[in-house]
Amino acid sequence: MRIVIAVQPSHAHLWPITPVAWALQSAGHEVRVATHARFADSVRAAGLTPVGLGDPAADEARTRSDARPPARPEEVLRYADVLGLDEQGREHWIAFYQWLLNPISDYIRADLPYAVDLVDFARAWRPDLVIWDATMAAASMAARVSGAAHARFTLNLDYPGWCFDRLRERRAELRAAGLSENPVADLLQPLADKYGIEVDDEILYGQWTIDPMPTGMSLPTSATVLPVRYVPFTGADLIPEWLHGAPQRPRVALTLGESTRRFIKGDWGRTPKILEAVADLDIEVVATLNAQQLEGVEQIPDNVRALEWVSLTQLMPTCSAVIHHGGGGTFAAPVAFNLPQIVCDTDESLMMQPVEVDPRTMADGTYRVGFEFGVSEEVVQTVTTWQLPGKKLEATPTADYVVRRGAGVRLDHYEKSVEEVRTMIQDVVREPSYRDGARAIFDTWLAMPSPADIVPLLERLAGEHRR
Repeated sequence: MRIVIAVQPSHAHLWPITPVAWALQSAGHEVRVATHARFADSVRAAGLTPVGLGDPAADEARTRSDARPPARPEEVLRYADVLGLDEQGREHWIAFYQWLLNPISDYIRADLPYAVDLVDFARAWRPDLVIWDATMAAASMAARVSGAAHARFTLNLDYPGWCFDRLRERRAELRAAGLSENPVADLLQPLADKYGIEVDDEILYGQWTIDPMPTGMSLPTSATVLPVRYVPFTGADLIPEWLHGAPQRPRVALTLGESTRRFIKGDWGRTPKILEAVADLDIEVVATLNAQQLEGVEQIPDNVRALEWVSLTQLMPTCSAVIHHGGGGTFAAPVAFNLPQIVCDTDESLMMQPVEVDPRTMADGTYRVGFEFGVSEEVVQTVTTWQLPGKKLEATPTADYVVRRGAGVRLDHYEKSVEEVRTMIQDVVREPSYRDGARAIFDTWLAMPSPADIVPLLERLAGEHRR
């Protein structure tokens, strides 16, 4: 088969789907990864063949100064009220409408070439199957135009699918309130009109959904789901010499993600508190943090090795526990190596709030549309700055799952003192019960079909659905 995989140009989007791409490629299928042309080297580094979308000399959509900003809180809550959502449902809606709708919008803009380039490539190459992450919504159109079967790949909880179900249930109420029946359908409509396509449920949900979330963690949706084991992959770098042997004392990894380090400055006071807490413990800490994340740390303790990057799949086998931000890919790495987890999470809502700050500075925990350290740092005087909650988008469901299964604890850096954080880390490293809980999650993970296991199913489904 010929297979196109459409991903947002970010390691956080490419790496989770890489093992599935390898499995298809190893089975003899032709695999092409369609993404922004500037991200092609990262695709090649993962052992895959890129298809460049857009101009390689141009900024990608999310680092443009005219990228879509988050919806304002009053708009988000107006929808939530009409949809009749409870507190947890409101958080799912915020994750979708205020966070995920922005990249979905930017990669199907009519004035940018990504969507048209993707459709044109599919029409010329004629794939049998298109697999797409939820932010690359134009990929379902490319599949429809070229006659290919197509499936979504969920990077974490399926917030779009869950919200599509709620929107469909309340169509009449939304119309009466003067609100869109489906904001993603509205965004897709200009492209659909260009190619004479109807924006139906198949375009929105995919013909099926590949879901790597472990059993008991996924959101329920009406989508047809094909589960797959989330095999962690975090690059193929040279293994540093200090990782060749076993550590002399328990090693704990501290990693706070690849995404926020690119867009925000500081770490809400979280990193200084954690590093102060570990200073007196008889452990070795490997902290994969860059300069932005280390801001506010007066002195790095002697038992902490701070470095900007090391592959988690190289680091995890040497560790006794992991402290992390709750991201899907970071959660998957310790699961695969039977490690207890300390998940950073807070009691805050996910709602981003507009704030007024000096546009020449980046306050701790604030986000500016179109900004990325080292890529797009131009000061725009008129831009709104957004205050982010001090946690990752999926931190709360990740922490809830880990705690519920007895595989670790939740670390609220606002609520816990340095002494309480120190005790928490010490307990997770020493207490066998947390290792037992990690083993239970590992067994659940191992029982899921591997990427290689689902290849025959993908072949069959592609044959049934392609036109």
